[in-house]
Amino acid sequence: MLKKSILAAALALILASCGSEKEPVVNYKLYLDWPERQLPDFSTLGEPDIVGVKNNFDLVDIDETLNHYALLLETTLKVKNEEEYTFKVSTDDGSKFYVDGELQYDNDGAHGPITKIVTKTLTKGKHSLRMEYFDFDKGQSINFLYKTPTTEWRELNNTLLDKERKLTDKSGFVKPQIDEAYKRFAAWKGDDEVMLFPIVTDVHTCGRFTYKHIGHAVTAAKVFGADFIANLGDIGLNAYPATENKAYAKEIVDNTRAQMDKYDGIWLYTPGNHDWDAGEGDLFTDEDLNEFFQNPWKERAGDSYHLVPGKTYGWYDVPGKNVRVVFLNSQGTGTVGSYYIFDDAQMEWFQGLLDSTPADLPVLVMAHYMPHPIGRWTNVATKEDTKASNERIMAVLSDFAKRGTLIGMFCGDSHANAAVKEDGVNYYISQGYGWVVPDLMVPGTIHAFYDYKTNMCVDVVAVKTAKREVHTFRIGAGGEEYDSVFDY
Repeated sequence: MLKKSILAAALALILASCGSEKEPVVNYKLYLDWPERQLPDFSTLGEPDIVGVKNNFDLVDIDETLNHYALLLETTLKVKNEEEYTFKVSTDDGSKFYVDGELQYDNDGAHGPITKIVTKTLTKGKHSLRMEYFDFDKGQSINFLYKTPTTEWRELNNTLLDKERKLTDKSGFVKPQIDEAYKRFAAWKGDDEVMLFPIVTDVHTCGRFTYKHIGHAVTAAKVFGADFIANLGDIGLNAYPATENKAYAKEIVDNTRAQMDKYDGIWLYTPGNHDWDAGEGDLFTDEDLNEFFQNPWKERAGDSYHLVPGKTYGWYDVPGKNVRVVFLNSQGTGTVGSYYIFDDAQMEWFQGLLDSTPADLPVLVMAHYMPHPIGRWTNVATKEDTKASNERIMAVLSDFAKRGTLIGMFCGDSHANAAVKEDGVNYYISQGYGWVVPDLMVPGTIHAFYDYKTNMCVDVVAVKTAKREVHTFRIGAGGEEYDSVFDY
């Protein structure tokens, strides 16, 4: 009975939406427990388990913990003038795409992301679009765009996007979730002096409104009295469709910077693997990332902020807190195929910096990628140069921990939380906003599943240097269960 009532409510929503939207509404039907490695005949599946509406052919709002399911997506596209339409679709796993009942491509089978591009001249009037999709196991994705000679690449329905934007604008959850975490922090802090910063990581803003959470982190920084804010990368600049559209990618930068500019203090940024190769490959270089996400705060911080010329790594001596924060670039050259590398020039610089750092000056190291095996991608990065890079930086950190004062290495990237101490080094991963497939999670890591429209996901790191204690406080997703405590 409950299932039928849910379906009835969803169907009512579909009908209401179809009668009110000026742009296409995508109706979807989700069928759970599809065990095969190819698409089903949807006409034989019977009643769907879940129905709903979307703004595009995508997996947004589909429970990211699901595996082994089939999905049918349908809409009606209104064409004002006869034009050639180009459709670009990438799916993991298989899919088929139809226009007016005619098959445009067959991308069936269990596989990683495969992109198909098809063109078809559409006459003035209404045309039906249909996508059949299934997920077999582990990774899943649908990326769908279309363009004409008179339009840029776009999604199907900006009206629903506008509604989603208005919903995220309300943000009524922000203050209560920050206040709840602050109470835990205040009780732990007592009268002790702390060095404190929130972490924003893996926002993956491309095509979504998660960039607004950067502004939510600014709100948290003000409440907690932060010394700076850390942006550990994966803003989403090389996520599809920003890879194909320079204007789209620049809009992401502008949205991100607008949120970061709300903070009067200092941002420290580490490049992520999704912060390169946008805009058809000519955005973004080290120089671009410097300009957008580092130089403005270097100019504000003055002599306490040191950025290696032409590079996206350096260090920041936190005023009044006697802590040195080193921010690294873990993405090598930033080109496809060279991710997850702390390159030789940077490592030589890093070694020299640590050699010249007084033994009693606490050092905190930040990067996007986690070289320790607790990192989600560390275990699947089989390239020999990546393995050598991991071993090298871990050896440098371990050596410094024996003769200096190392708070630890703090990273994002894995879309999960994890912490371990090995060879005197604390390794800590902050979850961030990226989705995760449970089957790909490293044993010992945890991930809070949540809706970004109603939950923050920010870890606040507080360090009592006099007592050598570190406490992280989760704002939003997972709450106190995702706090952690360790010493150094």
